[in-house]
Amino acid sequence: MHTIAYLGPEHTFSHLVARRRFPQNRLIPCVSIAEVIAFTESEEDRLGLVPIENSSGGMILETVDLLLEEEQPLFIQEELALRVHLALIGHGGEPPQIVFSHWAPLGHCRRWIEKRFPKVELRVAASTSEAAWLAAKTPRAAALATREAAAATGLSILHYPVEEGIVNLTQFVLLGRKKPSPGGRETSLVFSLPQEPGSLCSFLEVFRTEQINLKRIVSRPVPGQPNTYVFFVSLEGSDEEGPMERALRKVEQRALRCRSLGSYLVQAPYES
Repeated sequence: MHTIAYLGPEHTFSHLVARRRFPQNRLIPCVSIAEVIAFTESEEDRLGLVPIENSSGGMILETVDLLLEEEQPLFIQEELALRVHLALIGHGGEPPQIVFSHWAPLGHCRRWIEKRFPKVELRVAASTSEAAWLAAKTPRAAALATREAAAATGLSILHYPVEEGIVNLTQFVLLGRKKPSPGGRETSLVFSLPQEPGSLCSFLEVFRTEQINLKRIVSRPVPGQPNTYVFFVSLEGSDEEGPMERALRKVEQRALRCRSLGSYLVQAPYES
């Protein structure tokens, strides 16, 4: 049975997804995405769950940067998602003067908070779970976190859900050393290109010709090499299918480096 590392601590949304997907497995909280990946790389029976994109905050660049590393040996096993429903948790009584949370929930709910608590101070925490503990120790403080975090810290649920009318979807990737099982519906690549006009256009044109939809593309600078970039893309389709097989053969000839992170399943979103 696999051991699953996730971005901790307990009672975060990463923890919630890990428990939903792997209710019987041993779950290991890690303090950073880099620690999740290092733990997962070390043995073949380990898997790591890390966030990759939030519908309000955008791409999780720490995850992308680690996947782009040239010696990185992991494959994406699955993509999972969570429809995030945040709770405002606190001490009750008087309105809060401080609201703690991770930067992504604070950004997503900023207007909601400022409309109801115009003089409140927003403070960034490393995670929603840490935010709950900080709020528990701070008078006149609240946190944007999970309902489970309220129970764990002894805080009350002041409002749930926060900003219900706006979709807040966080996507995660499950990483492992082995190539994913057959049957995947999405493929991710990392690649670098020659420094010449039209190289990116030429690379992507292959997928248009094969009628393959581009889901996401991210460019990141190469450390120590100014104006040089490496790319991460996700595409709809499996490398077991003819169009993707043909496309991958062609783009390998147009790239300086091109590595597939695997063709993997995309699971239906969980509800928080």
